[in-house]
Amino acid sequence: MLLVSAVTNVMAETTVSIDSQSSDSAADTTKRFVKSGWNLGILPSLAYDADNGFTFGVLANVFDYGSGDDYPNYRQRYNVKATLSTKRTGTLRVYYDSDCAIKNHKIAIDLSYITDPISDFYGFNGNQSVFNKKWIEQKSSDYITRPFYMRKTNIFRTSFDINGKIHGNWNWNAGVGILNISEDHVKDGFFKDSYDTVPDLIELYWQWNIIGEAERNGGWHPFIHGGFVYDSRPCRVNPPKGIYADLFLTYNAAFGKLKDYNNVVVNFNFMHYVTIVKDYLVFAYHVGGQNVIIGNAPYYLQNYENRLFVDKDRYYGLGGGTTLRGVLRNKIWVPGFAYANVEFRTVFWNFKLFNQYFSLGANLFLDAGVATQKYYLNEREIKSAFDAQYSDSQSWLAESGRTFDEFFDFDANLYNPHFSAGLGIKIAMNHNFVLSGEWGVPFNEQDSKSMANFYLDLGYLF
Repeated sequence: MLLVSAVTNVMAETTVSIDSQSSDSAADTTKRFVKSGWNLGILPSLAYDADNGFTFGVLANVFDYGSGDDYPNYRQRYNVKATLSTKRTGTLRVYYDSDCAIKNHKIAIDLSYITDPISDFYGFNGNQSVFNKKWIEQKSSDYITRPFYMRKTNIFRTSFDINGKIHGNWNWNAGVGILNISEDHVKDGFFKDSYDTVPDLIELYWQWNIIGEAERNGGWHPFIHGGFVYDSRPCRVNPPKGIYADLFLTYNAAFGKLKDYNNVVVNFNFMHYVTIVKDYLVFAYHVGGQNVIIGNAPYYLQNYENRLFVDKDRYYGLGGGTTLRGVLRNKIWVPGFAYANVEFRTVFWNFKLFNQYFSLGANLFLDAGVATQKYYLNEREIKSAFDAQYSDSQSWLAESGRTFDEFFDFDANLYNPHFSAGLGIKIAMNHNFVLSGEWGVPFNEQDSKSMANFYLDLGYLF
C-alpha cells in the first residue's frame, strides 16, 4: 500500500538528557560522541494514506546509557507508542528491554494491541493468486469495491524473553507469551461506496471453504520458544561490523475448535555487517526464513513472522516493509518462506544540536523472497465450489461474470522469487533513535498496486 506520510519536525523533538558528555578523539563514528545517564526522545507524528486516513499519535523512547562506557549500547530502554487513524487503525504498545535488570542476562517484555480494520488479503500462494488492481480502482470499468482485497484483523500480544551467555559470542534464548489474533471481513462505514451485496475476497474464501470454519475468526495461542544466538556486533543499531545469527523453535498451542492447529515453527536469521569505508560506508545483508515443521498453522499465523526480540510492532510474512519493501503487504501468503535483504549504508553528516547528537544517513537496498512451503489448495474442490456458486443466477459471482482464472492461476510457479529495490534516508538521534523513510519498487507488477511504495518508521530493517 502506498503510504504518503508527514511527520512533525524532528528538530522540535522534546529531549531530556542527564550527565551528557562528548569525546572527539575516538576514530569510530559511534564513539565520537558519548552519552551517559538517561535520555528521553518524544516524537509526535502525523501520517496519511487514502484508505487509513490520517494517523496521529506519539512515539517515545527512554534510554539509560549508564556511565556511557558502552555507548552507543544502552543498559535499558522503554518504548511507548500510541497511534490512531481517522478510520480506526491503531497501535498501543509498551516495550522494555534491558541488559541490567537480571545480572548477566538480557530481557525483553512486550505488551501490544494492534487493530487494523482494513488489512491486506490477496489470497494464498503468491503467484497462484491473481491480483486484479483494476477491481479496486474506482475509475476503472472493472471496478468492484475498494475493500475487495482487505480484511479486518486485531492482534493482542504479550511476551517475555530472556537471553543468557553460553560462551564468547554464543548465547541461549527462551521466551513465553500469549498471542490473540481476531479475523473478520471488512465492516461497513469505512468507504463511501456501498458494497453491502459485494463480498470481499476473504468472504469468497469462506464460501469456497478454502478457509475452514474453525480458523475463520482467529483465536488464542499461548506460545513458547527457545533457541541459540550468535552475536559479535559492537552495537545493536546500525553496527559497522559483526554478525548476528539465531536459530529457534516456536510452539504455538491451540485449544477448543482450533485443537487441530497446534504447531511447531522453525525460524532462522543471519545478519552480516562489513565496513567498506571506515565511518562512512557499510555493506550489510540479512537472510531469514520461517517454516512449519510439525502440525498445521491456521492461515492467520502463516503471515506472522516470529522474532526472538520484537523490535517492531509486527513482522509480516513475505511482502511489506518488514520483509520485501515495495511488495504488497501479505502478497505472498504461505506457511514457509525465505528472504534476503541487501543494503549499502552510509552516514554522511554528524552534528550536535540541543545537547543531542544527530546523524544523517542513507541506504540503497535490494530485497528478495521465495516461498518454501505452500498453502494446500485443492484445485478440483475449489473449482467445484466456484462453479456451483456461478450457476446460481442470484449470486454476486454470476451477476458479476467473474471467471475462475481471474482469481487463480494454478499453472503459475509459486516458488518463483519476488524482488524489490529502493533507497532510504535516516535521521538518528544519539545513534539509537532512528527515523527512517524508505521508498521501494517491486520488479513484478503483480506484487504491487503501484510501482512506488513509501515506508515511514523507526529504526533500520535489520
